Amino acid sequence: MALAVLSGCGASLATRMSDQADAQVELSKLRDKQDRAIYDDKSVYLGLIGKMQEEGLYFASLAHIDVYENRFGVSPAMTLMRADALRETNQDAAAEQAYRSLAGTSVQARAYHGLGLIAGRRNDFAAAATAFQLAAGADPTNAQVANDLGYALMRTGALPEARVPVMQALQLDGKNPRVVSNAAVWLAADGKREQAASLMQRAGLPEATRKAVLQEAERVRRASTQRERVAAQQAVAQTAPQSARLAAAGTPGPNHQRLTDIIQATP
Repeated sequence: MALAVLSGCGASLATRMSDQADAQVELSKLRDKQDRAIYDDKSVYLGLIGKMQEEGLYFASLAHIDVYENRFGVSPAMTLMRADALRETNQDAAAEQAYRSLAGTSVQARAYHGLGLIAGRRNDFAAAATAFQLAAGADPTNAQVANDLGYALMRTGALPEARVPVMQALQLDGKNPRVVSNAAVWLAADGKREQAASLMQRAGLPEATRKAVLQEAERVRRASTQRERVAAQQAVAQTAPQSARLAAAGTPGPNHQRLTDIIQATP
């Protein structure tokens, strides 16, 4: 009887294991079927690729973008995703080419923004500001674009010009720490340190962030001073007396010509 009971237990265990294996196989088939359904549904697959990028899986998203475009064709939305993934994987030349191909499309604002981000990463803030201005023109209420435009302008030393986009970003998205920090940089660089400190305190920015903001404000202030100095020098050069400019070029000035005429007219 004991052998019979043990035999029965063994048979029961074997049956349960077999049932579990069958369940796992069926579950795997179901998942494969669901995956195929996802990849066959254009909008669902697009959303899946977008989620990959939200999670930072840019290399993986590039592979799925290839599959998507082979299956459903190329679209501005997918080209934008490809450009973003190329930028995030440090393939800047290819990313710039993809972004520029989107000019005049429904996603051109995001494309210009992407070009600005690449230029900013190269510390070419003049080019970044130009790209961000195009993005802002196409999407005026985008707080992220306004914020990046304000920062790029500040880095070029254009402090007065940066005021409007910086404050627009603050009023559009005043709870965003990056936006608050950027506004505090502008205030401190413009000599409004108390207002900057108050803004950072109300936003609850950590001490390390506040210190970094003040350091950035000092860099912006120096860039602004340098820009003003260069502008003043150019203004002086443009308003220099005409005779001085002509003399520097080796050409007789008008006074010299009048004296020559008098001498020639004298008997």
